[in-house]
Amino acid sequence: MTVKSSNSRVPLVERRQQLLDAAVLVMSRRGVAAATTRAITDAAGVPQGLFHYCFDSRHALLHALLERESERALAMAATLDPVPSSLEEALTMSFTVQLARVKDQTDHFVALSELSALARTDPDLAALTRHQRTRDLDLVSAMLRRWQGHPAGFDVEAWASVILAGLDGITEAWLTDRDDDARDRTATLLARAVAAAVDLNS
Repeated sequence: MTVKSSNSRVPLVERRQQLLDAAVLVMSRRGVAAATTRAITDAAGVPQGLFHYCFDSRHALLHALLERESERALAMAATLDPVPSSLEEALTMSFTVQLARVKDQTDHFVALSELSALARTDPDLAALTRHQRTRDLDLVSAMLRRWQGHPAGFDVEAWASVILAGLDGITEAWLTDRDDDARDRTATLLARAVAAAVDLNS
């Protein structure tokens, strides 16, 4: 299977997205190591020479792929503007939206999971993933402040870290076992436990 291509002249931005989509396709089916420039261009249905017109290197493509995921996650979060009756309700809604995104784009998240693991041993990619994590923590912290306010004793950054760690764990578990019921039960328990702990410690 290849990413849909066309013989017509395509803008650079669209070509880059086409190659990024092809890279995800290759990685999700054959692993990150198999995502060579030839494999990616073959999957995209374009000449191999076009790769270096769009990206300086395979490493640059991987960097762009991580950046794109970060931007998409931020854009998705920006659409969440609930007026919840409780913190538990807000967390449950947010978890549901994100986990549905994982299920709808399973191949994409399988590839990102392996790529993120690889990034931990690559100095340049590791710096990017650390930056992404900081942005994720800032985003969740901002959402918590909107939902919870600023009660005394509420360590928003610590709770944001707990939420991200829990959501990461649920995502990785689902990518492994594809058990929707277990995913939903765990997400419900996480939202309930965090909300109860925040109330207890605030």
